[in-house]
Amino acid sequence: MRDVVSFDPKSRYGKTAERWGNLLLPEGAAHVDTRFVFEGERETAYRVLRVNVFPKDPAKRLYYYLRTADNPSNS
Repeated sequence: MRDVVSFDPKSRYGKTAERWGNLLLPEGAAHVDTRFVFEGERETAYRVLRVNVFPKDPAKRLYYYLRTADNPSNS
């Protein structure tokens, strides 16, 4: 099984939903297919699908994620 990392829920950025969302983190904090949980919410895991440049701060990236379980869009 792949390692699962944890991120602070405060790293959520912009519009998010129960099954998907965005994280604003430093460059290199995650990669496509990084599996993670939010600190304090360890029962739900997520997977990073895209990494985008964050124009307001070139040292940060916007990481788009999906919930790994019970998500019809998770391919």
